[in-house]
Amino acid sequence: MKNLLLQFKVLSITLFVFFGATTSQQANADDLQRLAENLCDYAKTDNRASMRKKLKSARMRLKAIYPGLICGSGGSLMRVAVTNNAESAAKFIATKAGKKGLAAPENDGKTVLQYAEGLVAAGDAGKQIYVDLIKSKL
Repeated sequence: MKNLLLQFKVLSITLFVFFGATTSQQANADDLQRLAENLCDYAKTDNRASMRKKLKSARMRLKAIYPGLICGSGGSLMRVAVTNNAESAAKFIATKAGKKGLAAPENDGKTVLQYAEGLVAAGDAGKQIYVDLIKSKL
């Protein structure tokens, strides 16, 4: 009987640890998802200060999460800033994302620089600011 009781306690602790870790990991994933959504919204609205605050409160560095950060339309955070003419947010992202993050091809195979150059070539001369900004960080 003692042996059975001991086995039950070990099983209970094991299950608690296992499911507790899973719940914790799920909470972490939810927090990261909310962080990504907030950063994408701030990039759309050119809210650099809120981006900084959110990253600081989450104790995250943009460089660490930028490669995996995809906004609603399937583009990167920098693409969202370029598309929405968010110059202040784009400067912050370019400074904090790192060369590797900016130079990496995205889902469509284009880098953010190629994307911005494509917008300029299509007749949107106002996007030249972003091309120059990205080139200066690469």
